[in-house]
Amino acid sequence: MLRLLRDGEHTVRELTDALPVTQSAVSQHLRVLSDAGLVTARAEGTRRLYAVDLDGLGEVRAWVDAFWDDVLAAFVSHAERPPEETR
Repeated sequence: MLRLLRDGEHTVRELTDALPVTQSAVSQHLRVLSDAGLVTARAEGTRRLYAVDLDGLGEVRAWVDAFWDDVLAAFVSHAERPPEETR
């Protein structure tokens, strides 16, 4: 769903037509993504248009990047250890 929204705004109907799930499932997913701050919605007449919330996505990226920082620090620590002497 985020891949579809990445290209621009879409209605629930457009998303439902593009995905192999029901309209109810699309609406539930959008609600979860919205609650997580990853999707925004704006009203246009009787329709709601959904789009990726770039600020929320930036927060997720920062959170994931923190894992990389930990992994890279562990790698550096391991790489800088002196080799054990062979017997």
